[in-house]
Amino acid sequence: MAFDPDTFNPHDPSFLADPYPTYALFRQQAPVHRVFASVPVQGKPVTLYDSHWIFRYADVKRVLDDRQLFLKNPPNPAAPPAPFSVLQNMPQGIFSMDPPRHNQLRPILDQLFAEAIDKIEGVAQGIASSLLGSAKASSRIELVSAYANPLPANVLQNVLGIPQADWQGVQKWVEGVVAGHDYTSPVAAKMLGGTCAMALGGYFQALTRGCPVHANPGGMVDLMVAQAEPQGMLRDEVQMTLVNLAVAGYLSSVFLLATGTLNLLKHPEQLDLLRRQPELMSNAIEEMLRYDAPAQLADRYCAVDTEIGGVQLKAGDQVTAVLGSANRDPAVFDNPDRFDLQRTDCLAHLGFGDGIHYCLGAPLVRKVAPVGFKILLDQLPHLQLAGLPQWQTDPYLRSVVNLPVSIG
Repeated sequence: MAFDPDTFNPHDPSFLADPYPTYALFRQQAPVHRVFASVPVQGKPVTLYDSHWIFRYADVKRVLDDRQLFLKNPPNPAAPPAPFSVLQNMPQGIFSMDPPRHNQLRPILDQLFAEAIDKIEGVAQGIASSLLGSAKASSRIELVSAYANPLPANVLQNVLGIPQADWQGVQKWVEGVVAGHDYTSPVAAKMLGGTCAMALGGYFQALTRGCPVHANPGGMVDLMVAQAEPQGMLRDEVQMTLVNLAVAGYLSSVFLLATGTLNLLKHPEQLDLLRRQPELMSNAIEEMLRYDAPAQLADRYCAVDTEIGGVQLKAGDQVTAVLGSANRDPAVFDNPDRFDLQRTDCLAHLGFGDGIHYCLGAPLVRKVAPVGFKILLDQLPHLQLAGLPQWQTDPYLRSVVNLPVSIG
């Protein structure tokens, strides 16, 4: 089919609803392509995108794995427009660190996170059962707001050790940050997102002081202050890493539960298979992560002049690894557009990224998602799609934002 990559619009509704045919065309015809878009704001053009998008699996993996060549931060970052420029004064969390500091702190955090999520399945089971117990009073529910969002959000706040009285308020701040991330959001939403980010930073700064309000013992706040700081992690780094975890630490589970349920409903033979063979659950989770990765894009910056996919790049150029495209690359996955819970090659997926920035929260997703799906399928045996889902408007994220279902 005729395809002009220069006309690509990352916010086209048809692309957001199903990006995979477009990804296939890029892999075939323009596997490394500069995506540029700007919009007029008060009569002046404002750049939304100026990055080389990378679509093939091998190239994406190279971008994610090469810690020396592709960095989280640009070598010479430009200041964002006021008043967002003040955010440059904020300390870095683990999600935005480059080596060598990242390499010093990541092993500490991996160990503490594993301790914090130990036996979290029981907590997830209690929360999931309570949520569905309330939902079953109705014949129809909106699954995202009733289940897919509150389950991972509440589990994460438990893992962080946030006092339960604060859960609702912290969650509203997180939702504000997420809403402001979309490049096309109105200025008011972006301002709200920045304000919420600063509020979260202030909240965790106060909570790490522990007087008079204390974090719950055994959670990440408690563990990072008690164990990470004595190993050299600065209090500012603790604060911002907690903000990173609060915002990004649960979204993959939300999107996986929501979009994974939709894909099961759209493929009833796979849903029936999972009901008959629950031992497939772990593999099913990996296939869901491959087939519709919650995180579709990951940005990096070239440390020096380089070449990828035959395209010359300069130091400081932004590159965007298209994880969703890599996960449908036929060079790696057999019949990649088939949703197959018995697939044997799904573990090669890049749904959690790769390299040193491999998702810190991946172990939590792999603990919570199986519990969430098992209880959902056990308690709602007659689950059916009952309306038209809407998709995220941010191409970096892949999820339905609502999922109307009938539960019989």
